[in-house]
Amino acid sequence: FHVAGARATMALLQQATQWIAAIDFWTFAVLLLLCYILLQLSKSGSKASSENRLESAVDDEGLANLGLSAMPPGKKLEVALDPPVGLHWSNPEEPFPFETELCRGSYFFFHPPTDGRAFRGAAGGLDFAEYFKGKTRLWELRIQFQVKNAMPSKDMYFGVELEDYVHLPAAAKRVVQLSVAAIRQAVGGVYHTQGDDPAKVSPHEECEKPTIVLPLWAFDQFIITQPGEEAPDMTSPDFPEYGSRRKGRIAEYIREMDDLVENLGPGPTYTLAFWGNSRFLDVMSWKLRGIPLVTPFEFEPLIGRPPVYAVAYCLTTAEPGRDGKAETRHLPSRKKYIFRAAIWNSEKRITQELFEKLTGLRSSERYGTQESTEKKRPKGGFVKNIFSAMKDPFKCCTGPKCD
Repeated sequence: FHVAGARATMALLQQATQWIAAIDFWTFAVLLLLCYILLQLSKSGSKASSENRLESAVDDEGLANLGLSAMPPGKKLEVALDPPVGLHWSNPEEPFPFETELCRGSYFFFHPPTDGRAFRGAAGGLDFAEYFKGKTRLWELRIQFQVKNAMPSKDMYFGVELEDYVHLPAAAKRVVQLSVAAIRQAVGGVYHTQGDDPAKVSPHEECEKPTIVLPLWAFDQFIITQPGEEAPDMTSPDFPEYGSRRKGRIAEYIREMDDLVENLGPGPTYTLAFWGNSRFLDVMSWKLRGIPLVTPFEFEPLIGRPPVYAVAYCLTTAEPGRDGKAETRHLPSRKKYIFRAAIWNSEKRITQELFEKLTGLRSSERYGTQESTEKKRPKGGFVKNIFSAMKDPFKCCTGPKCD
């Protein structure tokens, strides 16, 4: 057995040597660099995960205490709108409603089923499993809305943002750059910023949040329904046949979408669908995918703790920036939201306190949280704990008793 194992090892080493000899120096150097990047990210990711385990997260008992015991089973995305209206989730039977200062409407986020007990499809006849067969997309978002008043700006974006600045090591920044480049290649028009580090900004200055967004023409499909006509059912199997699609006609589609943005206003119903970069963003596993030699990789080292915020907004003009030039940052004061929702994976839930804040729900009991035993473990290591025990050996017998 040992001889066979040694032979197998030698064969692998010979194959590796031949492979290295077959590639040029610069290719090998790039591969070594990517290996180093992944090593550094794995270290930072382990540290972040360890820190997260020290905090409490809502579990199934906690959900029941919040009145959410009837949620569908299986892994899913959980969604909390801004302003808060409770908890929503992916793969619902019907679209969820939303309303902001600018518009009102509904949205529908779906993906292949993750549990045999969950909904197989939506009310309009869409079968979640059947729909994704043969497609590279991992999920799809559909949103339908009517505008309340004239839009404050024609400069519109959608994508994701974070609430807080995330300190990234150089290796993590490199992976973010590669990911943004991949999305730019697939969709185009990406605006990305790591945001402003609050430690480097004066207290009276406004900070830009970490943001990666696209212009509205990066939506893959749109439908305009005039007043008096019936808007399409977002859960219909026939939905892909409606309106205009971007695939294979990008230049023409961009002109059509620019015209939509220019005339966006009260009256019509607007329906948009997006799936273009979903093959890179595996939200069900909370990982990046599809970027050669870099992925799959956990989101957490790159974006910090959940949630992330799915957003669509108008960007208004602003006073000159810090250097006296025109302000180009996407500052919070410049954003007027069409849609904003905090999202997280049901297997990576946020803390009880944040859950209640984002959903507007209040727990009937102040328990039902998952807490790591690490939080209760005495600090200081094995030797320090021994000395602590020796210092007061009768503490267990003489200390106050609990009823």
